[in-house]
Amino acid sequence: MKHLLPFVVMFLSILGFAKPISIAVSVFPIANIVEQIAGTAGKVETVIPPFANPHHFTPRPSTAVKLQKTAVFFGVTPEFDGWIGKYLSEKTKVVFLKTSDQPNEHIWLYPEGGRQIARKAEKLLSGLYPEKSGVFQSNLQAFLKSVDETDKQIEKELAPLKGARFIQYHPAWNKFAARYGLKILATISNGHGKELSARELMDLIRKARAEHVQVVVMGLHKESRAVETLIREIHGRELRLDSLGNPEDSQRNTYQKLLMFNGKKLAGALHE
Repeated sequence: MKHLLPFVVMFLSILGFAKPISIAVSVFPIANIVEQIAGTAGKVETVIPPFANPHHFTPRPSTAVKLQKTAVFFGVTPEFDGWIGKYLSEKTKVVFLKTSDQPNEHIWLYPEGGRQIARKAEKLLSGLYPEKSGVFQSNLQAFLKSVDETDKQIEKELAPLKGARFIQYHPAWNKFAARYGLKILATISNGHGKELSARELMDLIRKARAEHVQVVVMGLHKESRAVETLIREIHGRELRLDSLGNPEDSQRNTYQKLLMFNGKKLAGALHE
């Protein structure tokens, strides 16, 4: 019986019953992308829950314990989520996904960003676990096809609005706007807590009035006195888009659904 054990283990591995790869990801949209690539070969832990601040978050003790056993960690940048490294084992393979052509940390908020993340995830996982590379490559192709379909649907929704302009609070939507031919009139915050000065805000109010721009894009739970003033002065409309998704919301519980959610919301606001 003792001599049969290695063959039993190998047989179970071939059938797909081997222990899944332990993978950690900071935020849900990227975690969902990686989960779609890893499939049943991986078990993905999302470190930061929806609506928590990625820059100022302490994992629960149970999550910290899981992170110690993580084989692979996918992060955005050392500044954005590199702090998670202190919870990881020295053996954990750490990779940051943002590239130099992506000026903003929200690299998942447009379809090509999602494709780039998926390709990197497949390449890394296939390199580390070549015996499972066929699974990862097949899952990548299915993911790319699904994102292409989502991209086309969003393009159809926004096609009548090419050239339409909006104001954004956080510099997160530049790539999304560029992909669908939309224009961003101004950005209120630099993404690190600094908003427009009083004088800059007055200049923006005058410019928005003159150019008839009324839609102001905010995060789901962000509050800003500057935005309240702006909307009041230009008789504008606040639009809440979601950058992080929610695994418990059927409209935003996959990466593709999150893209579609934001695309439809933006189309509806700009149509008004």
